[in-house]
Amino acid sequence: MPGSASTPTSTNSSDNSQYVFLAGAISGVAEGVTIQPLEMLKTRFQINQGAHLRIIPTVKEIIAEGGVRQLYRGGAPEILGLIPRATAALSTLEFSRRLFRSWHDGQLPAPYAYLSGALCGVTEGVVFAPFQVIKVRLMAKEHLGRYANSMHCLQQVLQQEGPSALFIGLVPTLYRNCIWNCLYYGTMHRIEQQLPALDSHAAAAARQLAVGTAVGMAATCLNAPFDVVKSRFQSQLPGQGKYRRVVPSLLAIGREEGLAALYKGFVPKALRLGIGQSVGLVMFEQLLRVFGVSQGQVEREPNDAPAMEV
Repeated sequence: MPGSASTPTSTNSSDNSQYVFLAGAISGVAEGVTIQPLEMLKTRFQINQGAHLRIIPTVKEIIAEGGVRQLYRGGAPEILGLIPRATAALSTLEFSRRLFRSWHDGQLPAPYAYLSGALCGVTEGVVFAPFQVIKVRLMAKEHLGRYANSMHCLQQVLQQEGPSALFIGLVPTLYRNCIWNCLYYGTMHRIEQQLPALDSHAAAAARQLAVGTAVGMAATCLNAPFDVVKSRFQSQLPGQGKYRRVVPSLLAIGREEGLAALYKGFVPKALRLGIGQSVGLVMFEQLLRVFGVSQGQVEREPNDAPAMEV
């Protein structure tokens, strides 16, 4: 940043940092509310061990269980977990990049860009895992009527299974998040270095959205099997120990249900990515304008807009 700490640029950046964080938090919640029905579909698809489900019949079935609001069952822990999840992931990304740049005269070599992405996947996975366990339990068709709401589900899990149950599926979660974050943030960093700068903010945002969605889709193709295993782990009750380790579970699902089963829920997962990124980015940019924060006052790389594994 040019100039001393007393320069207008530095002061503006410091004064507006709270609004940037607030815009990120609000846009994250807005994104979560918008795509929650797709999250329900994705989870139902992934834990289903029978024939492949279809979107429209599954939506009708879910609505028949409890009305339209049933599409948002499990949404509370998912949405509440977005703020600590984003804080952990993006803080780790930022601080690891600063560290790696300090080792390389202010530059971020490509391997370290990928490494910082993988590292932020670790903190994201650890912080978000308990929220995911509660979400999956609430969304699972097999557990209908077992849990009244999110708090009741949390109490039951703690009483019957102990605190460690909140971290069921942590290992496949780490595989899932680290693969996606590594590929997404590392590849976006390299692409942004190669693309020419655009004068139009709208054009730059549109390009970032298009490129980010494409990169996110590619990363999703590689991490989807671990997402399926994660959901299978987290939906199990005590005594249902079919899925215990990651690799044997991947092999068992592929052998018993076919390799395509490792990509169950891929369509709603992909739709969630595209719609979620669009809503999150548009909301983030609009809130910055409402708060009076110009893009020139927000010191972040073009590829550092909020983005999370889906």
